Amino acid sequence: MKKVLLFSVSVLMGATWMSAVPQHKIAGTAPAKFTIVYDANAEDEEGKDVATSFQKRMQEVAGVILPVSPANQVKKGYKTISFVHSAGKKVFDYEIKAVKGGLVIDAGGCWAMQKASEYIADVLAKKDIPSNYKLTGSVEGQFLFPRRSDVNLRILDDNIWDYSLDTIPDVWKKAGIDCRDDARAPEFAQLVRAYMPDVVTLQEYNNHMHVRLFPVLQQYGYAMANNPSVGPWAHTPIMYNPGNIELIEAHNTLYTPEQWSNRGTKSFTVAVFRHKATGKTFAVLNTHLWWQGDGRMPGSTYARASQVRLMMAEAELIKSKYNCVMFITGDMNCEESTIPIQQFIQAGYVQCYKAATVYGNRDNGHHICAPKEVGVRQSRRKGADREIGAIDHCLMYNTQDTEVKIFDCIQAYFTVKLTDHYPNLIDVRL
Repeated sequence: MKKVLLFSVSVLMGATWMSAVPQHKIAGTAPAKFTIVYDANAEDEEGKDVATSFQKRMQEVAGVILPVSPANQVKKGYKTISFVHSAGKKVFDYEIKAVKGGLVIDAGGCWAMQKASEYIADVLAKKDIPSNYKLTGSVEGQFLFPRRSDVNLRILDDNIWDYSLDTIPDVWKKAGIDCRDDARAPEFAQLVRAYMPDVVTLQEYNNHMHVRLFPVLQQYGYAMANNPSVGPWAHTPIMYNPGNIELIEAHNTLYTPEQWSNRGTKSFTVAVFRHKATGKTFAVLNTHLWWQGDGRMPGSTYARASQVRLMMAEAELIKSKYNCVMFITGDMNCEESTIPIQQFIQAGYVQCYKAATVYGNRDNGHHICAPKEVGVRQSRRKGADREIGAIDHCLMYNTQDTEVKIFDCIQAYFTVKLTDHYPNLIDVRL
């Protein structure tokens, strides 16, 4: 005999309640009597975005559409489920506790806040939450962002800012931000762990950061494509996950002359891989081009252009040897309209954000993160759009039947305090 569920919808204190869904209580009160509250001054992902996401989840698990409100506009008569970010809370940690008949979700960052909200919704779907409820947790060490089922290759690219001093600038101290590698390395490690890319390309990667970051990435299964103990130090390394892809060959090339190399920090690294699941070959070229503008150092544009031509020559050698798709990533210190990048485009290289068939993020991917300033979302680039203002580029060459599904510019607020570039994510179907 089939059970017939009759849904009666009523409005109770501004919240829609579908009575066929079990109504587990929060500290003895039905969910319909709650308002979801966030800090009006918080970043969107730590405020209204996570609150709205939680509202949708609550509708699924409790059959109730709760009001969402900034804390300074909460209506009287409602109990609250509040999202807060207490001072001193570590970026990946969270605490959930029942307070005065309501709930407080206190987290150090958006990833922890989202995880805690999902956890509490799952609990409420199964049972009551008592008035003395308390739980602490962390997303550190957790894989958070699975790829789509039609994606079989993921690349993560980031300029991680070469700040290897053991001191903190005074302005950063006053803001309570620690920019030293000991503080930043664990957060970069979690960035990689959260997405678990097959390939990681970095710029401004020095040995000081390497000894702090790479041992953690090794625990997550990563290896270096270029051996750091062979030849000059490569500030543009490529790391990869041997569980998914097999390294065929790799090498690093320093740009010369020294005048355009910034103490040997400007180079490109090449790695050719075989994708284990499909058997397909692909290559990655990661670079950091010369950084000055023509106003401060005449000839800089053409120095970058010559460096790009070296990469393009290398790409032709890879094409003739493997005839495989290639991904070119890096901080190129110039916009899409300039001569260096136009060399790529006019030769048939495709910008991944434009090629993306599901989603292509167009934000310019840059913000201020200088030792004399506290990291803020402000950008001094020519424009907010990638085509106008971006200097980090991710391109594809000899594409064949490869499809970029998603290009994203990761802008979780904690990344603002790590470096002046947002990480770039490329999800691909080989």
